Amino acid sequence: MRRFNHAILLLLLSLTASARAADPASQQAAIDHFEMAIRPVLVETCQQCHGPEKARNGLRLDSRAALLKGGESGPAIRPGNAKGSLLFHALTHSEELKMPPDEKLDYRTLNAFVKWIDDGAIWPGQMEGDAGTNVSLAKSHDAADDAPIKTDFWSFQPIASPDPPVVNHADWPKNSIDHFVLGRLENAGLQPAPAADRRTLVRRLCLDLTGLPPTPEQMNRVLNNDSPRAIADLIDRLLASPHYGERWGRHWLDIARYADSNGLDENMAYPSAWRYRDYVIRAFNEDKPYDQFLIEQLAGDLLPRRNNPDHEVERYLATGFLAIGPKMLACDDPDKMRRDIVDDQIDTIGRALLGLSLGCGRCHDHKFDPFPTSDYYGLAGIFLSTETIFNYKVVAKWVEQELPPYQSDPLRAELAKLKSEKSPLDKLLKAKKPLNPEQEKRNKALQTRIGELQTTLAAMPTGMIVRDKKIADAAIHIRGNYLTLGETVPRRAPRAFTAVQPPTFSDKQSGRLELARWLTDPKHPLTARVIVNRIWQQHFGRGLVASPDNFGALGSRPSHPELLDHLASQLIRSGWSIKSLHRLLLNSATYQMAAAANGKAELTDPKNTLYWSWKPRRLEAEAIRDSILSASGRLDKRPAGKPLDDALYKYVNKGRLVDRFDLPVRSVYLPTLRSNPFDGFAAFDFADASVVVGKRSASTVAPQALFMMNSDLVHESSIELAAEVLQREADSIEAQISFVYQACLTRPPTTKETQAATAFLTRYSRELRTENNNNQKTESLAALCRALFASNEFVYLR
Repeated sequence: MRRFNHAILLLLLSLTASARAADPASQQAAIDHFEMAIRPVLVETCQQCHGPEKARNGLRLDSRAALLKGGESGPAIRPGNAKGSLLFHALTHSEELKMPPDEKLDYRTLNAFVKWIDDGAIWPGQMEGDAGTNVSLAKSHDAADDAPIKTDFWSFQPIASPDPPVVNHADWPKNSIDHFVLGRLENAGLQPAPAADRRTLVRRLCLDLTGLPPTPEQMNRVLNNDSPRAIADLIDRLLASPHYGERWGRHWLDIARYADSNGLDENMAYPSAWRYRDYVIRAFNEDKPYDQFLIEQLAGDLLPRRNNPDHEVERYLATGFLAIGPKMLACDDPDKMRRDIVDDQIDTIGRALLGLSLGCGRCHDHKFDPFPTSDYYGLAGIFLSTETIFNYKVVAKWVEQELPPYQSDPLRAELAKLKSEKSPLDKLLKAKKPLNPEQEKRNKALQTRIGELQTTLAAMPTGMIVRDKKIADAAIHIRGNYLTLGETVPRRAPRAFTAVQPPTFSDKQSGRLELARWLTDPKHPLTARVIVNRIWQQHFGRGLVASPDNFGALGSRPSHPELLDHLASQLIRSGWSIKSLHRLLLNSATYQMAAAANGKAELTDPKNTLYWSWKPRRLEAEAIRDSILSASGRLDKRPAGKPLDDALYKYVNKGRLVDRFDLPVRSVYLPTLRSNPFDGFAAFDFADASVVVGKRSASTVAPQALFMMNSDLVHESSIELAAEVLQREADSIEAQISFVYQACLTRPPTTKETQAATAFLTRYSRELRTENNNNQKTESLAALCRALFASNEFVYLR
């Protein structure tokens, strides 16, 4: 492991020397090879363990300087000599060194690394003698406002509005997206795959937009429609479905680190966090403009009041985005706890909205991106002026308030007045002095009304929110220690974004509203780019920027920078409409391609960075579970409301949660516990609810197969489906098999599949008869259902 780590270091470092000697065409080809075949692997596979936050065995794989320095095992490569490089032996698992440790890279990727090393291991932007960073960013100073901030990196430049390129095969594009994609393909000498058939496309769209397989009615409506708008109309219907918000709201909840419990040291229930979850689902269903969506989540409580109480409640609920993160509630240092929560909020905003890691500014200037410590504490002042925890005594308590907070003010005022009136009467009774008839009548009326008010107030909806507190700027914490303070920094936005006017902060509010409006300024270079990249990634399996949470120097470069800017500018021009962006992407020929093999393309672009074909991908845990329930007819598609019955500020009662996970509701409505996720979710790479997760893993491990074979969910759903099949098609085995295939795979079986399934059912029933089982037909069909549920075709989006 150690020698391998160093091997990678050397490998990446030595590539530049030979690159300089190459002619421009060869050099560009080498750069393209690195960007398409090498950098994505380093970013997605290697840098989690060998990057700025973790450098296992002293090895980092994120800059030339780090590679030249190496780790504990010395140099990793010999440029020009792949087979003599330690990295090669580690990647091929040919010695005791094995990287990645669990599974060897596929042969195309290994060949790409061999070619890269043999060609001199070029790494664009990192030549001998540079500062060892991926881009040229001057080092900034701790606090001075005149610190040099160099911002010539691509992601800090204004969003352009490039014209779609002219292409040779002008009959292929369906919209502007296709021109950008086809232009790159033609430049590489490649062609796009044929279009997918309608049945494949209907299933793809239904699962992609709603997380549910198509119903027979949905499928037949398209298959029996000769109109050229059949697919476009299906897209519109799916976007109008309430299930769209449940699917795409869940994607946002990954980014917002949503959970129904705290986790960490004190796993206390968040009994009202679900209100934020439902706010997100409604926002997607209503196509709330993305800029408004962000403003509400950062500063909904500070927006001007409206006369509509429902709108007011929504805005307060939205600030749950800042409140629902994990917290060390048993920390006996309130000042540290306060700053840890602020750090979580800053880091979340940076990664989720800007695609940048701002959290390291707590202790030091960012080593690669233009964010000095002073800018971190400019933001910290905003959130130190915001209250998330109101009681820091162990165990601390977060802000939980009626919604909207001021709605209860008249009731509380009346309650206080009535209690004041009742106080003299209570004193008489306490002194055992009798009340006269008029006093007794008044006391009874007061007691009744006080009880009514208390009941009303207790029943008012509450939510996890934040609110402003005493406004103050923050001082720099030297090395992150609040006990050693440096210069005080005025509240401000990071200064690297010169394309957008910096906000002005008042002393009347924390500054969250000004920050939110600055983030959503149409001139901001990152906000629109980051969200269109996230949406592209969810539809295509890979972002135009492969590192969706990092648009900084250590992240991936965009594979199609002009397309990224085109989509960002389109989003802004549409009024920040996410649904308009969906329509643009899904109606493209690029999205509607088939998953077709292409030998030339696989050699030229093995990672499919140029989008020459549709790339199948495994469904997420929720879509797999919901599809099983839907196919068996068990799924309750109604919103399920509150997932936890646990009381406020009480520990999660795990004993009551077993049955919750068995409810046949959509997965988004199940409890999300930081300490104890649902087994089926954990097996299929559910998001870590403690951090921003812009891209889930997609592993292939044994527990997945075991879950699909042995879980109660699969067994019970298979029995239900089998019983329904026998009720509808009691006499024909072929009809039963056809019904099962349509239910599970949304297609009829082939002749060979029917023959194989018939033989399987016959053999299975015979074995059951020898065991004196009276339910041979049901259990045999259930076994066939289980086999189809466990098939790749069921769990993959194609």
